[in-house]
Parts: sequence; structure tokens; C-alpha cells
Amino acid sequence: MRRRRPGRSQARATLMQPVAEKIFFAGEHLAGPLMQTCGGARLSGEAVAKEVVAQLAAK
Repeated sequence: MRRRRPGRSQARATLMQPVAEKIFFAGEHLAGPLMQTCGGARLSGEAVAKEVVAQLAAK
């Protein structure tokens, strides 16, 4: 089995974009300076939830 090296952090920017305005990703991996922490996961989830609510309210 080939091991992967750490990296590809630029992929986070892609994950932060909604897919077809229907699929949203959140979690510690998208928490910027708080990535890899529980607090980061919470803040990321709250931010995405607000984005979804705003999008639904606009419809």
C-alpha cells in the first residue's frame, strides 16, 4: 500500500464551496486557524449552517 504524504491543503478552498447550492461541507478540516480542533469543527459547522439558512431565506 502506498502511503500518502501530508499536503494538498489548497483542496480546502474547493471543499468550502457549495456543490450545486445543495451540498455543503463543514468540519474541523475547514476551520482555518482552528483546524484539527473541536472548536474549529463547531465554528465551521455554525458558519455553514448560517450560510444554508441565509440561502433558504432568499428563496
